[in-house]
Amino acid sequence: MKILLVHNYLRPPSGENIVFEHERSLLEAHGHKIAVYVKKNEEITTWSLVDKIGLPLNVIWSQKSYQEIKRLIHNFKPQIAHFHNIFPLISPSAYYACQQKNIPVIQTLHNFRLICPGALLFRNGKICEECLKDNIWRGVFHGCYHNSRIHTAGVATMLSFHRFLGTWSKQVTLYITLTEFATKKFIDAGFPQDKLVIKPNFLINPPSPEFQNSGFVVFIGRLGEEKGLKTLIEAWKNIPTIPLKILGEGPMHLELEKIARELNLSIEILGYRPPQECMNYLKMSQFFIFPSIWYEGLPMVVLEAMACGKPIIASRIGVLPELIKDKVTGLLFEPGDAKDLAKKVKWMINHKAEAIEMGKRARIEFEEKYSADKNYELLMDIYQKAIEINKKEHGFQ
Repeated sequence: MKILLVHNYLRPPSGENIVFEHERSLLEAHGHKIAVYVKKNEEITTWSLVDKIGLPLNVIWSQKSYQEIKRLIHNFKPQIAHFHNIFPLISPSAYYACQQKNIPVIQTLHNFRLICPGALLFRNGKICEECLKDNIWRGVFHGCYHNSRIHTAGVATMLSFHRFLGTWSKQVTLYITLTEFATKKFIDAGFPQDKLVIKPNFLINPPSPEFQNSGFVVFIGRLGEEKGLKTLIEAWKNIPTIPLKILGEGPMHLELEKIARELNLSIEILGYRPPQECMNYLKMSQFFIFPSIWYEGLPMVVLEAMACGKPIIASRIGVLPELIKDKVTGLLFEPGDAKDLAKKVKWMINHKAEAIEMGKRARIEFEEKYSADKNYELLMDIYQKAIEINKKEHGFQ
């Protein structure tokens, strides 16, 4: 099969970038011919002042992407186009370029960008669904994108304009959602249910499991408010018996270091570490902890923890109860509740044998749902479905 893959790389490196690269490698490994059309956000730094001023219009409709993808389709003649991220440099104009050439369009929904200007359904430290319940312009009032009403207005204009045109319902053949939870949110926002299909993320080269440990707990992720790190720090005031290692970078880094130092907590803030080093810490840990207070997409680090055979303690919010089976592959606690989190951590510490069994079941869960082989089967089924739909829509048999 000849496949066109389209992605706007985010900065800094993100899970979306990793998924795009993994799927490309997976398809190439199975012998498919791949063409890629990519943009990178750092390109903006090389733009002229006039181009930068015109960026909001580019977000709504990029004539450059439209023309470049039309030429690419003419030369490569793909059977399907699979989009990951189109924001902010590619724009929905790329869908129109594909449909004008009768190429079915798949769009993976890595986040909530198409129903929330901030993409996270999260504001001021709390879940926010105002744009789902009222209208997209509520996000402008709050300045949800980059804490700027002007920047948010640009995103909201793009979303409103393409909603008016029917872009989301007419120009995309199928959407890939990562979880049942995300699917429900998009249905609630008015997306056609028959266009939504579920395919989770996967690991292309999963680590081998390690059921023994070196007696510490690990958190790996962005050091931001949405990750529930304040709850994690508060819980550790009552857990002096086991070290917590926090790996990652983000706006809370210095604040976390200061709190841990002043309170003399058994917490080590390690900052950014290369992926293989993060994996080594994960494999050596007793369990993985994930205290998010927002709607995660499908965190790659959770899949990595499962592949490593580690039990997971996570907040009972969004997709996490879908990924982590309470008292089977890990433990769930009420989001933002430091006392409940401390209680679950103490249980895990005091039940080492049971925790190892949870980790073994987590590895089995990973192999059944998140392996590359399973993902390839799902992806091919989705591609074939999109091709059949496209044939019917254009009168081909």
